[in-house]
Amino acid sequence: MPAAAQVDRAIRLSYAQMMLNAVFAASTGGMFLVGFALELGADNIMLGMMTAVPSLFVVFQFVSAMLVERGVSRKKLTVVFSLLMPLCWFLVALIPLLKGSVNGTSRVFVLIGVIAAVTLTGQFVVNARSSWIGELIPQRRRGRFFGRCSMFAGVVGAMFAIAEGSFLDFIRSHGLLAFTGLFFFGAIFGLVSGALNIPQPDCPLPRDESRPSLLRTLGGTFRNRPFARLSVVHAVMALGAIAGPFGTAYCLRDVGLNFFELSLLNAASTAAVLLAAPYWGRLVDRFGCRPILLLGLAISTPLSAVWIFIPPGAALMAYLLLPWSNFLAGVGSAAASVAISTMMYKTSKPQGRSVQFAAYSVFITVISAPMPVLGGWLVLHLSKAGYAVDLRLTFYLWSAFMFAATLLAWGMKEPRAFRTRALVFSYFPSRMARFWGAVTSLSPFFASLMRFQLPKANGTDGNGTPQDTAK
Repeated sequence: MPAAAQVDRAIRLSYAQMMLNAVFAASTGGMFLVGFALELGADNIMLGMMTAVPSLFVVFQFVSAMLVERGVSRKKLTVVFSLLMPLCWFLVALIPLLKGSVNGTSRVFVLIGVIAAVTLTGQFVVNARSSWIGELIPQRRRGRFFGRCSMFAGVVGAMFAIAEGSFLDFIRSHGLLAFTGLFFFGAIFGLVSGALNIPQPDCPLPRDESRPSLLRTLGGTFRNRPFARLSVVHAVMALGAIAGPFGTAYCLRDVGLNFFELSLLNAASTAAVLLAAPYWGRLVDRFGCRPILLLGLAISTPLSAVWIFIPPGAALMAYLLLPWSNFLAGVGSAAASVAISTMMYKTSKPQGRSVQFAAYSVFITVISAPMPVLGGWLVLHLSKAGYAVDLRLTFYLWSAFMFAATLLAWGMKEPRAFRTRALVFSYFPSRMARFWGAVTSLSPFFASLMRFQLPKANGTDGNGTPQDTAK
């Protein structure tokens, strides 16, 4: 195992990678990729295909897992494919130059094909890096690690998304060539991020001649009930991909926002992740994953109701309402993301972890991959049938899937985890009372009002400290 100093250095480099990847993602994905596809002439179904078809390449995680289990260095796999992935984006940037040889919406299908290549390389990175980092970062620090990664990525991603949204609006007269410059810019940051894997220490898998075959490892994965239950919860959450790229498309095309305005509204979500992710990470380390996951789902589930008040053309209502709903969405998604990332390591077994993670990702992605196409098809055909529907229908269906995931997560078990009820009704009120007491301590009158003690809650010692609930 690497020395403590090497681990600390790897963690710092990982934080730098998160920030560089945030620039890469902000420049090549999200609203810019959707905007690029719209400029190429994509309709709703094509937008769904752009999300769904590349997702099917998740099966290549099994190839990565097999290579890892056969002794191929996880670090080498990560380095090679993390450098190949941004190189593929140079091909995306060249699509506008195909205007003379490839006409009309055919360029959309070229875009889908290149994104599929990007996704393929990404599957090797995700699997090898996830298995590698799981052994590199000590278990007691994983919650904080993932929380800080979300924080660093969030603040940098928000800053660049706003700046680049303004940039695109400024040079929109140049058409698709504006996207070309943006994709080239992002790909450079992706290359630098991939290169930062090189100085990090490797964690070679111990040689074990009795290591089980791929099929036996897969069988053990699905017999691991906590891990399997987590994958089912995550898969139901992933069905929310029915909303896919349609939030961005609805705001740009139907509501009438420009890129800069949309990036400002989305920044509220990123700011929430920035503020909440480190806090959720500490709570996960202290109280367990299950209660934080439930809180995140409970916060996120009702938020799509805000779209009832934002019909097509209602830009003013979008300005008034979306910052608040996006902020809460960021808080909820940060909680769910940190909890799931940490719980994957907690519920999986170290031996064959790369195969387990591949099975997890393939299961979730195959379940959710058709959903964006289904969302676009559903809106199109209901509209043709005479129903007054638009893309907001997919947002409401997203909430339905999140609610179903919340019910499933409620039935999960986690030994020694804090009870969600006690967390909500004892720990948080106790913290708020202490904060309010500190604020009002300068006033004898207010201090006298604070002379009370919260009753002890089941599973706590009255101060929010969890007791052993695994009995």
